Amino acid sequence: MWIQHVFKILLFFCTLSFLIVMLLIFNYVHEKNQKMQVAKDHAQQETLEVTKQINAIFDELSSIAHTIADDISSGQLQRQELLKRLNETLATTPNLFGIGVAFVPYVNHPQKRLLTPYYVSREDKKQLKKDLLQVFTVPITYFDSTKNSKITTGMVFIDYLSSDIKTLMTSLELGPSGYGFILSEAGVFIAHPIDDYTKNRQTIFHLAESYHDNALRRFAEQAIDGENGVINYIDQLTGQSAWIFYQFIPSTHWSIGVVFFKNILETNSLRQQLIWVCVTVIIFLVLLVMLIFRVDKGRTGSLWKVVIVSSLLLIAGIGFIWYLAQTASFQEQVGSTMIVDNTGLEKFLLSQSADKEEFFYVPTGIFIESIKFPDIDVNDVTFTGYIWQKYTDNIHDGLSRGFSFPEAQSSEMIESYRLKKGRTEIIGWNFNAVIRHQFYHAKYPLDRRELNLKIVHKDFDQNVILIPDLEAYKITNPTVRPGIKQEVVLPGWLIFKSFFNYRSNYENTNLGIENYAGYEDFSHLFFTIFLKREFLAPFITNVLPLVIISSILFSLLMWLGKTSTFIRSLIGLFFGILLAHIRLRGSIMTPELLYLEFFYLVIYCSLLFTTISFFLYRYRISIGYYRDGLISKLLFWPMILVSSFIITVIVFYI
Repeated sequence: MWIQHVFKILLFFCTLSFLIVMLLIFNYVHEKNQKMQVAKDHAQQETLEVTKQINAIFDELSSIAHTIADDISSGQLQRQELLKRLNETLATTPNLFGIGVAFVPYVNHPQKRLLTPYYVSREDKKQLKKDLLQVFTVPITYFDSTKNSKITTGMVFIDYLSSDIKTLMTSLELGPSGYGFILSEAGVFIAHPIDDYTKNRQTIFHLAESYHDNALRRFAEQAIDGENGVINYIDQLTGQSAWIFYQFIPSTHWSIGVVFFKNILETNSLRQQLIWVCVTVIIFLVLLVMLIFRVDKGRTGSLWKVVIVSSLLLIAGIGFIWYLAQTASFQEQVGSTMIVDNTGLEKFLLSQSADKEEFFYVPTGIFIESIKFPDIDVNDVTFTGYIWQKYTDNIHDGLSRGFSFPEAQSSEMIESYRLKKGRTEIIGWNFNAVIRHQFYHAKYPLDRRELNLKIVHKDFDQNVILIPDLEAYKITNPTVRPGIKQEVVLPGWLIFKSFFNYRSNYENTNLGIENYAGYEDFSHLFFTIFLKREFLAPFITNVLPLVIISSILFSLLMWLGKTSTFIRSLIGLFFGILLAHIRLRGSIMTPELLYLEFFYLVIYCSLLFTTISFFLYRYRISIGYYRDGLISKLLFWPMILVSSFIITVIVFYI
């Protein structure tokens, strides 16, 4: 009778756990889809808005060019009035860089060339020719009644700056990693975060061929054919999954593309929901296995099958949570503002002060050549590399040249070069600095590190804000690790991201300086690097021996009472584990209890469990002697794995 009750209880809890699993999965999928849809709608809206802006600008320029061409063709605008008209147009059209008129030679007088270009531009901007785009050329015509056809006598042309297009593209609010680009009707990059693409007039088809990327080629063909839409894509620059939204720009026959990375959807809330799904799925599957193998009947073979399957499920659950921990996105500090483009920088500076004339802005760049941790895993980090600054005459007059690392235990700066380019002086230093960090090792060997270099100007008594010299970097996407040498080797660690950011700094003293800016809520420039620990080496060194020791313990338990060296074997294993534990604590100097140490504690408990099982069996106590110690043998692996799984859930849930 009791067997039927056990079966019904198992069936009830199995059904209940299944319903809970379905509910949790539904909530997870619903929240993720909702976040994804909101993100897609936002990116789509941003794409449409910037397309409208660009189209409106070029519609206006096209209208201007056609109006002037029509007025010349009709005779309303004479050549002697051209320059005046062009200057008036330039003055009233802020989006226009240059406008001109050129006539076809010999078209009116076979003996006279009469190629007379009329051109005005905003020459004060001193833009290079490579930065100019001739976006419109409108023919000037007249109707020849003798030939009964239109004759082209010249053209009106409009010049626009590619840098102005890039500024429009950086106004896209796509998070710290997204970016936009523009293609001509031939597939040539007109705007892109990588300047070389636009300077070299590279085509998207050439890029697709170099990466052997058929998806990019299909996208390019659809975009330049005037289609609108969105595709899923693996970005070749970052290796991340992304959407590419594309829109046709009717006024120029260009296409705009917007890359929006999906990793920003990976929130801590979704990760926690996945952990709960993992827990409930394992509970459901264990209960289902118990029903399938009818543990209620108590057959030894069925019990062992349940133990084996349950153990494998728990191992899979631990591995899944490790995977979530390794792939989770980094959490930025509260009050930190990541800077990846000039638009974000401008917004941040405006938020700092409405009166920008109160501050000096000094462009500053950094290039890290090496990062080194001490042999013992402590909190000191040594950085070497280059830092450069740009000072402009009449703007930075009265400022000292130089910087400092206020958080460095020791630092050394040697001037490496000093260049003069127009009114701008560029000074570069080679530096070596040891920075103390506060690392948290509680999740070792799945822990991460955030390295920070706080950079301030030498003149504390001046309102100096250091700004990132973003133009000095080929691309500033954090996942491409700007500012770090590609060959940097950091044993045991993977460099995940690098970026500039600002953090609010409030100090309760003015350091004796009356105008010290840091006395108030002042933001300082940081260069931040995210690191992930390589998991394989710690696993082989620390986790694998524990697995082997657990297997030996289980073997001893299976031979319970059949060996005379049982206790001596346990003592030997105990000292082996103890020495390994001491070595682990010696390699990581921290007062925290490490995640990996919990496994040692579990093995200590399993040693104690095995010892107690031995004495229960030896003195024939019923619970230990029942069916040749079957209860102790069945409980061994579930005890270790359930404990390890619960510890893993608790540590990585936060």
